[in-house]
Amino acid sequence: MEQPKLPKLKLPDRSEMRSRLLFTVGALVLLYMLVATFQALWQNYQLNKELASLRQENGDLTVQNNYLQDLIAYRQTDSYKDKEAREKLNYQKAGETVLIVPQDAAQRFTEGNAQKQPDVTQTPTNPDKWWQYFFS
Repeated sequence: MEQPKLPKLKLPDRSEMRSRLLFTVGALVLLYMLVATFQALWQNYQLNKELASLRQENGDLTVQNNYLQDLIAYRQTDSYKDKEAREKLNYQKAGETVLIVPQDAAQRFTEGNAQKQPDVTQTPTNPDKWWQYFFS
């Protein structure tokens, strides 16, 4: 019995192997460049986002700093010192009379506790005037 002959495998020649190797290396280099580019873009996006956040925080701190500088300047004025001396130390100017109001009475008349008066003087609208003219 004769064994069937197996087909011979044809090995690629050198130029074909070299071209496959160059294609594979080129594909790997291209893949590496794409990954590196996307990483750089993502890092740039993250840095821009952080930069915007820091700029916003810088603006907020600048506003707060200006407010505090204005507050310091106000508290160094004579009118503020006079007001604080009157309120906290019960000082008075010559010729003034001090009126002492009990604490519970003062709380009844604070702005938050004052009752709003109903608006009594409502002017009628033009259609209301016509209605009253014809039917009243």
